[in-house]
This record gives sequence, C-alpha cells and structure tokens, in this order.
Amino acid sequence: MGVRLMLRLGSSLLAAWVVVLAAVIAAPAASLKHTTVYRDHRILGTTPRDIWSYIIEHPINDPDDGPAIANITHDHQLTFKTGTVDGVCKVSDLTFTWKFVITLPKLAEPAKISPATASMWKDFLAKVRWHEETRRKIFLECGNDFVPAAEKITGPAGCGGVERKVRNFVDAQYTLCMKKQRDFGNVDSPRVLETRLVKSAESGGAAR
Repeated sequence: MGVRLMLRLGSSLLAAWVVVLAAVIAAPAASLKHTTVYRDHRILGTTPRDIWSYIIEHPINDPDDGPAIANITHDHQLTFKTGTVDGVCKVSDLTFTWKFVITLPKLAEPAKISPATASMWKDFLAKVRWHEETRRKIFLECGNDFVPAAEKITGPAGCGGVERKVRNFVDAQYTLCMKKQRDFGNVDSPRVLETRLVKSAESGGAAR
C-alpha cells in the first residue's frame, strides 16, 4: 500500500513538474539583439608625427561627443505586445534591438611605414579598438539588465498607460547606460595619449 501511494504521489509530482516545465518553455522571453558594423576612417601619414597630426586635424565627427579619434554610434528599436491575462495587463514578446557602428582609424599607406612605426600603430589601434568595444560591452551589459525587467512591468486590466510606462522605463535605463559609458570614456580616453605612437609623435616622431 505504501509503495503504491508513493508511486501515485511520484506520478502526480512528475505531472506537476511537466506542466510547470511546459509553461516555462512556452513563456516568451524578453530578447536583446544586437549587430555591429565596422567602418574605416582613412588616415594619411607615414611617421608617428604625421599620423598623429592627421588624426588630430581630421577627427571623426561623433554625434554625441564631438571630434573623436574613433567612435561608436548606435541606433535602437523597442517592440513588444501587451495584453490582459487573469485581470492583469502583462508585457510579452519584448525585443530590444541595438545596431552599433564602430569607426576606427586605418592607415591609407601602411606599406610605407617603418617596422618601428608599424609596431606603434598596432598598439595604438588595439587600444582605440578596445576602448570602443568596451563601450559596446557596457551598453549590452545594461541591456541585459533592463530588457528582462521591462517585460516584467504590469498594469491594470485593459492595459491603459502600460505601453507608455514600458517605454519611459526603457528610456530612463537607456539614459543611465549612456552616462555609464561616458563615465568610462572620460576615464579611459586620456590613456590613448600614453600610447607609444602619441608619445613618439609629441617628442618629434623620430621613428620612420
């Protein structure tokens, strides 16, 4: 009798877990999607001094932060649905798509530079690339937090005002993301001046 009872209890628990698991699998999850396109900013010069001078005189025009050595621009789109379930307005099928464009300096005549300058340029480019990709990483880390949180927003039956509530929440979080990556930029950008290419350029650019 005890064995049969345990079997029946076990079967009931198993059935309950199957229902829960099916519900979890069926429930739509908020989605953060992103793409990145890389672009080149052509740089003339064959010595550290000439290269650095050209970079300074022909910067990339960053729409957010002004003249830049390299930059990341981005566009985003938010889509979602709302509906009343059991008397509560819930959000579903929420997708936040980020489209990044990273622009990096690229030498126009790399074959004409010396091995010493080539080594400096490699280090310099690695630094600015890391800087912009870290900005992207900060944005995505923010998105991984606020996207699922946005889909958990609820409201009264009928969903009046819920769409605005979701968009206001996402806008506020996006503003915080912008501040976070700008704070990083303010700390890290001056370190570009510590690279060998810049130091050589400012000391006279002897390497050829």
